Amino acid sequence: MYKTLGVSPLEQLYKNSFDKRLVQLALRIQKVFIYRVIQRTVLTIFPFVLIGSFAQTFRVLFLSNDGFLGRLMPDINDNLFDQIDDIFSAISNLTIGWVSVIAVFAAAKYTAKHYHRDDQLAGISGSLALLIISYVYSKRSPLSFHSSVLGVRGLLFAIFLGIFVGYIFKLTSKEAKNSKFKTMSTSVLNRTFISIKSIFLVIVLAVIVSDVVNITFYSNLPESVLASISSTNPSTKAITQILHTFGFGAYTIIMSFLGWSGPYSAIESSYSDPSSIANLNYALNNHTAWGAPDLFNANTLYHAFATFGGTGATLALLIAILWTSKDNDMLTVSRWSLIPSIFNINAGMMSGIPILFNIVFLIPFMLAPLVNMIIAAIALQLRLMPPSVYSIPAGTPGPLIAFLGTNGSWQALLFSLITLTVSVFIYLPFVRIAQHVKTIDNLANDERGTN
Repeated sequence: MYKTLGVSPLEQLYKNSFDKRLVQLALRIQKVFIYRVIQRTVLTIFPFVLIGSFAQTFRVLFLSNDGFLGRLMPDINDNLFDQIDDIFSAISNLTIGWVSVIAVFAAAKYTAKHYHRDDQLAGISGSLALLIISYVYSKRSPLSFHSSVLGVRGLLFAIFLGIFVGYIFKLTSKEAKNSKFKTMSTSVLNRTFISIKSIFLVIVLAVIVSDVVNITFYSNLPESVLASISSTNPSTKAITQILHTFGFGAYTIIMSFLGWSGPYSAIESSYSDPSSIANLNYALNNHTAWGAPDLFNANTLYHAFATFGGTGATLALLIAILWTSKDNDMLTVSRWSLIPSIFNINAGMMSGIPILFNIVFLIPFMLAPLVNMIIAAIALQLRLMPPSVYSIPAGTPGPLIAFLGTNGSWQALLFSLITLTVSVFIYLPFVRIAQHVKTIDNLANDERGTN
């Protein structure tokens, strides 16, 4: 295969057998139709996510009451401040907050187009289905939706919903032929009646799912269970605390990789759980973070060392790309995503590289933050640095979280820089592999096109 593509054998391209196996696995997965739909969908939403990332960054830094740079902003008229906040809030909510609506349209469109069905009507039907499913049945709010379904948290569901809608069009409608009609009305009506059965079926199924979703959201059961478990350390034993924090940290990382979400946030830290409150009270009473009772909770490990640039420590990936990559697409996305990533908003990186659903980056996306947490746990256990116990402003750059959370400990800053460096070296070989996969895949596409 590789001779026909005009490239050297894998044994000459890669340094070890692991590189070779991962490239071969990635190339096999990329041949799967559903995976290609997912990739195209993720890349389609990138410009909207990028714009929303900048708007969200500005809000978190400057417009939030506890924003990282909010206190440095000059005093302005309250009405003007509210108007500015409303503008950036609208941009953020209608891009990142509604990105799943765009994703379901793209996934349904690409799936239907692959099967030669009406892709435009399939895309519109997919978006309508998602809006029906997320619609809130309430007389007090006649037009409101479950935001978690429409935003980044609902991306995985939206993509599979779009693929499902595309399959419905395949099974229940005729092939959409590019016939030339004398009038536009004739063409539109013809397309409508070819797909009307599919549209009706999609709406009916969406209404059924909508009832289930609303019952689930009204009971608030999933979020209540997760919040309760993740915010409460079940034991004061160090090993139990570590397993608890690592378990929910790993769950959050995996869910983020799949376009979902977990109990931990990359932008804001939570100080409402008992262990964080105990640490904060100790520091306030003793005027130091050294000796705080709970060393291994979410704030001391996950938030302080696993969220450099956002979930997955993607600031390290950005540095690795800017340092060694020669791929123009990766470099362009990294440069555009640099400012939001510094303040732990990595939606642009996730969809533009892409990292979402990308098998090549799955290992470093999980490994880098978990290794950082292990290093931090060892340093805390050996009393080489104090734990992060103080509240920090939203949007604080990842490498500064432990420094500010310990009230300026140089030891915490040093370990932050060490773990960031370790993360960069974890990502480096996978950046090289991703470039090889992209090059070979592009060459294969070119060969299929010329043939």
